[in-house]
Amino acid sequence: MKKNLLLLLFVLFTGHLFGQKTTIEWEGNKIMDYGTFQYNLPFFKNENYSVINGVPYLTFSKKEKESSQYDIKNLVWEKIPAKEVFGLLADNVSTKEIAYSNSQKQTINGQFLTNVVIATIKKDKNTLYRLTSFELVKKTVNNQRTSRTSDLIGTTENPLKSGNFYKIKVDKSGIFKITTKFLRDNGINPSSINPKNFRIYGNGGLMLPEFNQDFRYAALQENAIQVIGEEDGKWDENDYALFYAQGPHGYNLYNVNNGSGYKRNETRLTHISDNSVNIYENFSYYFINFDKGEGKRVTLSDIAPSSKVYTRYDDYQFINEEKTNFLNIGRLWVGDAFNANKSVSFTTKTAIKPTDTVKIKSSVYVKNATNDKITYSINGQNSSSFTVSNSPEIKIKEIPWETSASNLSGTTLKIDYTLESSNPLVAYYLDYAEVQYKQDLVYNDAQMNFRVFEIPTGSGETFGFTVENATNVEQIWDVSDITNAKKIVNKASGAQFSFGYTTNSPYFNNEFVAFKNSASFEPLFVEKVDNQDLSGLKNVDYLIVTTRDFTPQAERIANYYRTQKNYHVEVADVKKIYNEFSSGGQDLTAIRDFITKLNTPAGTLKYVLILGDTTFDYRNITTNNKNYIPSYQSDYSENYEASFVTDDYFGMTTPQNTTYIYAILPDIPVGRLPAENIAEAKNLVDKTLSYYNAVPGQSSPFGDWRLKMNFVVDDDQDSRVDTSTNPYLKGTFHDVMNLVLANNFEGNTDKPEYNIKKLYLDAFPGQSTAGGQRFPQVNQAITNAMSNSLYLYYFGHGGINGWAQERVLTTQEIAAFNNYNNAYSRFPFISTITCEFTLWDDHNTSSAGEQLMKLPQGGANSMITSSRAIAVVYGRLFTETFTRNLFKLYNNDFLSVGDAFIAAKTEYGTDSNHLKINLLGDPALKLSRPKNLISIDNKDIVSPVVGQLRALDFVKITGHVNNQSGAIDNTFNGKVVINIFDKKLAKKTLNNDGNLTPVLNYFEEGSPIVKASGTVTNGTFTVEFYMPKDINYTVGDGRILAYADNNVFDVFNNKTQKVGDINPNGINDNEVPKVQLYLNNTNFVDGGITDSNPNLLACVTDNTGINSTGSGIGHDITVVLDGEVVNTTVLNDFYTPGTGNGCINASFLDYQKGSVLYPFQNLKPGNHQLTFKVWDINNNSTTQTLNFVVRDPEAENLVVKKLLNWPNPFTNKTYIQFEHNCDDVLDVNVQIYTITGKLVRTFSTTVTSTPFLEGYRTHRTAIEWDGNDDFGAPVGKGTYIYKVLVKSQNQEKCKGTASLVEKLVILK
Repeated sequence: MKKNLLLLLFVLFTGHLFGQKTTIEWEGNKIMDYGTFQYNLPFFKNENYSVINGVPYLTFSKKEKESSQYDIKNLVWEKIPAKEVFGLLADNVSTKEIAYSNSQKQTINGQFLTNVVIATIKKDKNTLYRLTSFELVKKTVNNQRTSRTSDLIGTTENPLKSGNFYKIKVDKSGIFKITTKFLRDNGINPSSINPKNFRIYGNGGLMLPEFNQDFRYAALQENAIQVIGEEDGKWDENDYALFYAQGPHGYNLYNVNNGSGYKRNETRLTHISDNSVNIYENFSYYFINFDKGEGKRVTLSDIAPSSKVYTRYDDYQFINEEKTNFLNIGRLWVGDAFNANKSVSFTTKTAIKPTDTVKIKSSVYVKNATNDKITYSINGQNSSSFTVSNSPEIKIKEIPWETSASNLSGTTLKIDYTLESSNPLVAYYLDYAEVQYKQDLVYNDAQMNFRVFEIPTGSGETFGFTVENATNVEQIWDVSDITNAKKIVNKASGAQFSFGYTTNSPYFNNEFVAFKNSASFEPLFVEKVDNQDLSGLKNVDYLIVTTRDFTPQAERIANYYRTQKNYHVEVADVKKIYNEFSSGGQDLTAIRDFITKLNTPAGTLKYVLILGDTTFDYRNITTNNKNYIPSYQSDYSENYEASFVTDDYFGMTTPQNTTYIYAILPDIPVGRLPAENIAEAKNLVDKTLSYYNAVPGQSSPFGDWRLKMNFVVDDDQDSRVDTSTNPYLKGTFHDVMNLVLANNFEGNTDKPEYNIKKLYLDAFPGQSTAGGQRFPQVNQAITNAMSNSLYLYYFGHGGINGWAQERVLTTQEIAAFNNYNNAYSRFPFISTITCEFTLWDDHNTSSAGEQLMKLPQGGANSMITSSRAIAVVYGRLFTETFTRNLFKLYNNDFLSVGDAFIAAKTEYGTDSNHLKINLLGDPALKLSRPKNLISIDNKDIVSPVVGQLRALDFVKITGHVNNQSGAIDNTFNGKVVINIFDKKLAKKTLNNDGNLTPVLNYFEEGSPIVKASGTVTNGTFTVEFYMPKDINYTVGDGRILAYADNNVFDVFNNKTQKVGDINPNGINDNEVPKVQLYLNNTNFVDGGITDSNPNLLACVTDNTGINSTGSGIGHDITVVLDGEVVNTTVLNDFYTPGTGNGCINASFLDYQKGSVLYPFQNLKPGNHQLTFKVWDINNNSTTQTLNFVVRDPEAENLVVKKLLNWPNPFTNKTYIQFEHNCDDVLDVNVQIYTITGKLVRTFSTTVTSTPFLEGYRTHRTAIEWDGNDDFGAPVGKGTYIYKVLVKSQNQEKCKGTASLVEKLVILK
């Protein structure tokens, strides 16, 4: 069985770890099984053992009443003896110490949580060390932040809220020029501009810092610019504006060992270079304006140089190729493959001196290597050779190189990659190459940026610079603060330019640009920008982030919560978020910062919903990309076990005291509806709102399906530790699940009303097939659960194509689900604790989970689901934690799924696997829970034996619906259903594979033995029925479940009831049930047309009632398609008593009639026959057949058949009907002719396949003719010809037109 699972042992906080020395108790090894390969890792006995990317970690969390910060100190390391390295891969081990803690406040419970993550193995060159002890010491922290404010700099006012703005973009750093021609070419009239009012806004193009305590601008900043010719107040032909723009990519932003400047806190976990390529954008964006008054101008910087004068500066160049993503996951992009020698050259402005030290870094990745050799060198020296091999564990291997070289000369720095291999399969990929070197401060007669890394930022010291060859220098600007450029005053003369610089700012590293105006670059025009003011939003409860195209659909959800929940809901266009929070460029941290602003300091924001898909490809490098709203991709990109994609990042709003994302938990629930286009957005929103009965014209979402749950469990026992003190680590997967269910739904539970189905694979007989073992009964049960279950949970192995090696759920079955139709709208909330079932960030892969979410005719509308390989042990333990939090009752109601998800993660504590499980759907959704407001007293249950229900008893139950105050709710009118459940069944697993021992003995409640219905009138009801013969005659505790709804809300009552024995005088009849069969609705006729997913509708009646128990062998309600008896489908769960689904039968009482509505799926085009069988309570049966034709979906041309009118002959009026093959609105033109061909009447109408555009026969009364001609006069009696001409309003769906001719007779 496939086990691409990261085995990660449970995170369990132990109090002694805080405040004293902790010793790591190393002991032997642990085999980590990945199915196709294994990790054999050093193991320690401490309870907090975990694994991240194949390396042992210590991870734990502690809940505290107040915010506390801790230092991890005195880490003691020892060399690992060679024999105790076991199979640990040194390539996975970091060269730096990884030890982080983070304290954060949790929104849900107000508690503070301290999370600790420590890597217990480190690497120094080729030597591995293990941690032997450490201390966790509490800090003394004054004025701990509760919101992020002090790290915000600059003006706080949002300039975009008024005025006319135009967006421009640049692709590099430098001086840019906006000319008269540029304005005119882009639709701006220069003559209407006062150049003194010309403004430019922007915050530069670098990626925003992910650590939320690093500084950033408080709002979009106005930049200091220079406008040539502005003095006269008119924009003349030769006027222009100069401004300094920062490009999208940076250098030396994080490396604290490279100079003395301000550095961001490093958040990258791997692939760390000094060059920082913007992973979201290839451009930086700025905004121009000319109607907000006089603008900000470049000022003079007139500082004399100090005694410390620099005549040389630090320069750098890099190549970072971004063409290929190995697995379509993560942030790693590399260049094209090469398998021959390669070189990369950089040309310097001035010659390198032999005494200079040149820093060189490069990284190459390799695949398919087998003892292949690569040698790096710089200008033929400083060579380093690496012999590399890939393995099943490391299929993609990084070969990093870092060196410092001297004795170089000339103006060329050439890095050579020399290969030695006879392996034709080996492939190398250049990630990046970078060089950092000294240059003489000699002007290059163009634009020249320069800086000195060793100058300490914020020290208050003054330094000097002297630029040679400066005769042609027109200006030098100090652009250290990119929003406040200063023109520097030259303190020298002749060919020198000399000036001073004082390091006043703690944030801005020195940066200067020397240029002449003619060398300025020209920006690119983007668009005119509408006014916006997201920064002004306050007291928002619910935020929806989406795109402009999807906004109308987002507003539908927003309006629901505004009107039904009284939430303050805002819909934000993601482009507007970027405009205000990341200077117009795509950056997911801008979304996080916007959410943070809404949530601080008051913390009122409750939920965030993202409407729009995401992919691993932020910059549209690949084709057919669908990256609408990005999600956080991991740095780890080389395997599915270590990588992750998460929306949790957006909800990490509390102030952070660590940069390590694994140590941070979200404090706001975030959900996503991953729509790729407008049609998908509408579908996903329809499905979301239909759960709340909020889609006009939708079918009912109510029904006792809301009191049923299904738990599917794989037949496996991975990570089983029977010696553990934690019961959820013991036994098989079904042992774990059975314990979880027992603790939440059985025994002394507050939720006894739920009918729990335990779909343990090992409890079903397996069938051997050419493709391996299969469990067809489980497949069928899952299909049934999709239309008949509140909750569907899966724990076990899986992947992008479905659940379990035995394929109990496949994409073929998902495509066939039909639980959102004209008869009902039933969406189970689905949770999957498995591998990458929902790989939702790869647009080239349509994973099973994505298909389940996006299926138009059903599937799921919300899921908590896995996107990467997760730990088996995490699955075991999180199954318990999540289930308990999801179904915990608060005032007899559940938490929202988003709140429950956050609560479960918080309770569980920090874990890398959290980042692999995401909420797809509405985070504010609550699982539908009827109100416990039905009252049935014991005296209201009338049967021959008081207090007991026997087989063949006639039973009468009366009751009433109460309001919240306990009085009868005389406004409640609707339908009530009584379910009688027999005693629970004793079951056991079968040990099909021979290794799942001991066998699990457990109890499970069966389906109801009685389904009877009645009508609630003014709050009261009476339901009558016969008990079926097929029950367990042993007297014991069953239960009565009453459920009612009025199409606005629903109610229930659950009570224990004695069930057993048989009435010796019970009714005995021999009359068989009566059946009428249709497809889709009662307009259907035998032999009619349908699509490939029709609903079987069976209207059934019987004087004593229908047997829907399934308790007796062979007494199920069944259907067989095309005579394939081996594939008989049991329909007991699809039986609904009483009137419904178009089945009237007014002469029968409710208990004597009912209907079966079952969705067929993926039927092949052509002729079919179904055979339906049903039994009554005395086990008399009826079998009936129905013939039908499935239209070919590839045949797009419209077809009409079986034209008829009724009555025929007629006297006053007649109705025209026909069948067709189009589920769309049809335009119908009817022409009436005499027998000689004279046209007497023409009329047109529109028809739909009713209801909900389903069923392929027009409604019986949709097309009416009153027997009059075009002038309103009655036509004479006789025979007439009528013709229908039909055309679909959607020609893409049903092309062309169709017509048909028939005769009719008038009797007058």
